Amino acid sequence: MADPRNELADIIAPAAPAMAIPAGHGLLWWAAVGLMCVSAVLLFAWLGQRRRPARNLAAIAAAAAQRQDTPAVLAGRLDAWVRMRFRLTRVDAANCPAGLDPARWADWVATLAQLRFAPPRPDAHVVLERLCEIARSWGRHV
Repeated sequence: MADPRNELADIIAPAAPAMAIPAGHGLLWWAAVGLMCVSAVLLFAWLGQRRRPARNLAAIAAAAAQRQDTPAVLAGRLDAWVRMRFRLTRVDAANCPAGLDPARWADWVATLAQLRFAPPRPDAHVVLERLCEIARSWGRHV
């Protein structure tokens, strides 16, 4: 005679089902989705970093237009921007970056030095806006 414990064992404690990966939801698919997300984050970070100098120059020009600070301070910020943008140790008329007109560069540097170190002029903020526009055109051509 058969042992009832062995005969009823499958009914009481059924065998565990086999684990099968559903079609289309494999590990490779999740790895591809993760890679696309990481790539998108890196792309947005790179684009943001690439546009940072333009945003900084626009902030200086906006501060000059709204007269938010003294012309000497804004001219100092513009000087720092030019040194960072063209990787210069010092903004000097004799040290013209490659790709720029040396005469226009010398005039621009002289005007910036006047705004930074000379007594304030009544139209200093307008001159600063003009210098920012010139620097913005250099950013597109260099």
